Amino acid sequence: MKPVVALIGCGRIGFLLENDPLRYKPCTHYGGTKLAKLHITHACDINQQRLLTFSKIAGLPSSHCYTEYHTLLEKVKPHCVIIASWTHTHAPIGIAAAQHGAKVIVCEKPIASNLEDARALVDACNRYNTTLIINHERRYDYRYNYVRKLLAHQAIGSISSVYGCVFTPSKVHLKDSGGGPLLHDGTHLVDIVQYLFGNITQVQGYTTRYVKDSPYEDYAIAHCITNTGVHVTLEAGGHRDYFMFELQISGTKGRIVIGNGYFHVYKPKKSKLYKGFNDLAETKITPKGKPDYFVKLYQEAKRCISTTTNVTSSGFDGYKTLEVIHAIYRSAQYNGKKIKLPLE
Repeated sequence: MKPVVALIGCGRIGFLLENDPLRYKPCTHYGGTKLAKLHITHACDINQQRLLTFSKIAGLPSSHCYTEYHTLLEKVKPHCVIIASWTHTHAPIGIAAAQHGAKVIVCEKPIASNLEDARALVDACNRYNTTLIINHERRYDYRYNYVRKLLAHQAIGSISSVYGCVFTPSKVHLKDSGGGPLLHDGTHLVDIVQYLFGNITQVQGYTTRYVKDSPYEDYAIAHCITNTGVHVTLEAGGHRDYFMFELQISGTKGRIVIGNGYFHVYKPKKSKLYKGFNDLAETKITPKGKPDYFVKLYQEAKRCISTTTNVTSSGFDGYKTLEVIHAIYRSAQYNGKKIKLPLE
């Protein structure tokens, strides 16, 4: 029997970004399920026109389309539920999906807008034996997994420091969305840092508002320490005329720089400028693979429908990421006070 798969939220990451001619495909939940042969059978969106547009593309009959997620879950009881809606709706939809027997939930990042909701969602999935996957897609990206292998083999020696940034054009965040760029874009940054270097155990952060009446931060910076002793500096900000996501990893024997669309490894080489010193020169290393992280994610989700298995990006991972972000917010609230994790 083919699994019943419901997409809740037919917006940008749900399917619309497949229309972007520059993005590598697939780049949405719809595209990922299609190539993983885990086909969406039902859909839900509060915007009827958008729902109609998606139903035509996905070939869904009108009887399989809903504007109320409660009605869909009660009538259909899907095996797999994909949550691609607003952040503050993630937890209530996910909890309801688990209660109605979903075997797998794939939830957009961040897991929720606050820790209470995130904990409730994780607990509900544990209670009803539902596998929860959070779409922090860089965990499924061959380039970041290649970096993980390089670090494991100490290709650039011992890690001395890490700098990560995400800058976006975003200017407006809804009042109930839980945070600004640190939450909605920085969630990827915090998650990949913890994936590569271990859980963050201490933060010291500051935030700034560029707009007087902004409900959340427009810029954030934090110094973090992981349980492996790595010192990490993180920056997240909106109001830019560009988009940028980058990790700079400095070791005792080299440096790695990875971002959207580029990957560089630098190793020591005899300096042409200073006698007795080395400079860093780029080493030609090209990891093999394709950025088909949405396919890998849904191949994993497909396996989880029929069997219980560990996942690459779990609900607990999503919770730990949100916990770090809220610790940074708390630190900023107290003028850069050092905050230990886990939070009470």
